Amino acid sequence: VGTRDSTFLACELQGWGRVIGLNASGSGVLCRLLEFSAREPMVVALVDEVLAKDAAALCCHKCGHRVAMSIISNGLERQRSRVIGALLEGGLQRFARHRFAAHVLEHALAQGSVAEVGLLAAALMAQAGAVVSLACHGFGVQIVRGLLDVPQVSKIVRRYLQKAVPKLRKDKYGSALVDELGLQDPEDSWVTAFAAGGA
Repeated sequence: VGTRDSTFLACELQGWGRVIGLNASGSGVLCRLLEFSAREPMVVALVDEVLAKDAAALCCHKCGHRVAMSIISNGLERQRSRVIGALLEGGLQRFARHRFAAHVLEHALAQGSVAEVGLLAAALMAQAGAVVSLACHGFGVQIVRGLLDVPQVSKIVRRYLQKAVPKLRKDKYGSALVDELGLQDPEDSWVTAFAAGGA
């Protein structure tokens, strides 16, 4: 999409931004505009129109969540902050377990600024047992994988998971994560170490 074409498209879509953002075909058009022409004034105005209403609802929508992810990757800093702010204000634990919003949250952990990622990580880990609880959820486990890729918190997350290996082993998603990370039950580690020392 060239600059002239993107300006024309964005101009034609003015007033329909929110509707287009929640439409299967329209969301794809918006994502392409963001990918190739995010700084064009008409595209900026169109994205602002999409974000003018409830940005959290955009994150939870089956088509809109792709637009939210594209905004995080390609939008202006203020637009990205609007999406991440909506996640922070809307209850991260709920979003982390939501079929579509979890993808947006995972993307924000990977693509956000250092400060934004730090805020998201701190909020996700604020409640005792939150990391282990997320690891036992089909969508939440992806958020835990995202946290493991955040340098500021990866060691802490791994420690929480290590302490909870027996609980995680009882869950389908938790068990798969334990295997993926090569974590061992603390009691099994002690028995293995004792057996090796006595042999």
